[in-house]
Amino acid sequence: MDASRLSAQDWNLRLAVYRAFVATGRAPTYAEIARQVGLPATDTLRTYRRLHAHHALFLKPGTDTIRMANPLSAVPTPYQVYVDGRRLWANCAWDSLGIPAMLHADARIEAVSALSSDAMTYTIGAGRLQAAGGVVHFPLPFGRWYDDLIHT
Repeated sequence: MDASRLSAQDWNLRLAVYRAFVATGRAPTYAEIARQVGLPATDTLRTYRRLHAHHALFLKPGTDTIRMANPLSAVPTPYQVYVDGRRLWANCAWDSLGIPAMLHADARIEAVSALSSDAMTYTIGAGRLQAAGGVVHFPLPFGRWYDDLIHT
């Protein structure tokens, strides 16, 4: 396999990660995914690392644990997304909109402003944002997000 490209198996494993993440509300370990898809844990671990290297998953620095499977966060954040009776965490305001888009579902988002600490609630209904107002600010251009993805 060309090391610069991800294989169909890599992408299928990533899909299994997303499905498990959405179903449980937490990031699955590579061992859990290995059991689910019937692959050796060492192969699944290598796939996690490849997906991380290609920005298809984001592992917690220095570990083999998923921190982000964009738009999903494995750690609590100021962006709680309620969809189909589940609470999921988004990494940022942008990702809070990405979760309902990814799931093709309505959602209620409860967020806290990083600047003012004000609580905000907005919804997605029938594919449309419904909010009383507000502004989303991105302090860095997209091309620099991976400079420090956790704090961007």
